[in-house]
Amino acid sequence: MSEVYDWQSWDPASPEYQAMEKRIVRKQDWRIMPLICLAYLLNYLDRTNLGNARTLNSDKPGESLVEVLSLKGEKYNLVVAIFFIPYVLFEFPSNLALKYFTPSKWIARIMVSWSIVTICTAAVSTYGGLIVCRIFLGIMEAGFFPGVIMYLCFWYKTSERATRMSIFSASVAVSGAFGGLIATGVSYMSGKGGLYGWQWLFILEGIPAFIVGIIIYFYLPDFPSTAKFLTAEERAFAAHRLGPSAPKKEDKHFDKKAAIDCFCSWQFWAFALCYFAMTNSLNAFGYFAPTIVASLGFKGAISQLMTVPPNAFAFFVIIGNSWHSDRTKERPMHITAGIIFVMIGYLLLATVKNLAGRYIGVFMIACTNAAVIPFLAYRTATVSGATSTAIATGGVIAIANLAGIVAPFLFPSNTSPYYRMGNWTCFSLMGFALVIVLFLWFMLGSSSEYRDAEDVVEVVSVSNASQSDKTSSKAARDEDLKV
Repeated sequence: MSEVYDWQSWDPASPEYQAMEKRIVRKQDWRIMPLICLAYLLNYLDRTNLGNARTLNSDKPGESLVEVLSLKGEKYNLVVAIFFIPYVLFEFPSNLALKYFTPSKWIARIMVSWSIVTICTAAVSTYGGLIVCRIFLGIMEAGFFPGVIMYLCFWYKTSERATRMSIFSASVAVSGAFGGLIATGVSYMSGKGGLYGWQWLFILEGIPAFIVGIIIYFYLPDFPSTAKFLTAEERAFAAHRLGPSAPKKEDKHFDKKAAIDCFCSWQFWAFALCYFAMTNSLNAFGYFAPTIVASLGFKGAISQLMTVPPNAFAFFVIIGNSWHSDRTKERPMHITAGIIFVMIGYLLLATVKNLAGRYIGVFMIACTNAAVIPFLAYRTATVSGATSTAIATGGVIAIANLAGIVAPFLFPSNTSPYYRMGNWTCFSLMGFALVIVLFLWFMLGSSSEYRDAEDVVEVVSVSNASQSDKTSSKAARDEDLKV
């Protein structure tokens, strides 16, 4: 017989209930958020360090990655694009594996694997060798981002997710800033120990991910119901407060019907197309920010350093917009505002020729995640259960990452310094994403909550409601969701 706790008779609107909820959420935040933020910082640092490696020591003849490996013409773009083919293929089923093997073990496996490949990239001496490393990096990194997005759904209510996802994803901005600073420092190490600067960059940015992966294996909690840092009462409350629609440890590892229903729904493809359009902007900035900044006239270490301010600015914009989206429990308006802001950035880069205007444009396109994070939080509230959440996050993100194959070819070197083709394409794709968001807004409404009802946790009285009422309520909810 399960133990009865005092909070089971409390109204969720009561001060006692809310005080306990606030205390437990704070404990979750302090245990979970530092680990996953650090992990994502290192993930994006290792994935996009190719952009910094490309321009590193470009002012020193014979020492840059481009010259050593002869990355002329479209070769660099192919190196960037080839990563995403295995990345997309292996990302799709990764979230199902995360539920089966548990989050701590699966995320740790991903981190340790990619760190080893990153370090090994320093040993590359040919263009073919770099291609092989990028393929393996795509295999090993696959599933990290959608895995963490799904992981947060196990722990947080819909109205809490955007803020946590934004703090997690803002690590990208910190990563971009750190990446520029690290690359600036590493540029002075070229020639030390018989290694070029770009080789040192891969080594020094790969080692921390290995260490953090080991830490996550032992310290990242898997599910609220098994969290050792919570008391038995807190574990019961942490699981209960999420409501019946949230994914949970007790759900099936794989529910075939739920997976098919989710994959075949119009929502799946609408969200996937929209995210694909926005991901082109994410990849354009992630891989080409140093190149775009260099096209403004900055060279060498200064070029690396000038990528830091846009990333620092984006950090605050991303968190601010996502936090306000959670606070107001509204999604589409915040997504729309973020998209329009980024579109203005691409418009400036495509049309303005003076340095100040173009550099402001770089600041604005760095904020793409200000639209993406409320969008992903919006998506997680359109499904229920572990399998549907896994497909809705892993599948949509995997399809969207096909943009990684396209984006590298939007900024060919022969379109420098204005890169009008790439900037106008990204502007158009963000406009396409805006149209889909407006459609989703019309079809699904603007609430951040699960589509079946406002996210009010049912009060479980000591005597409990009848099991038949719960069953019929769940059946009605599942019919409304139609995932």
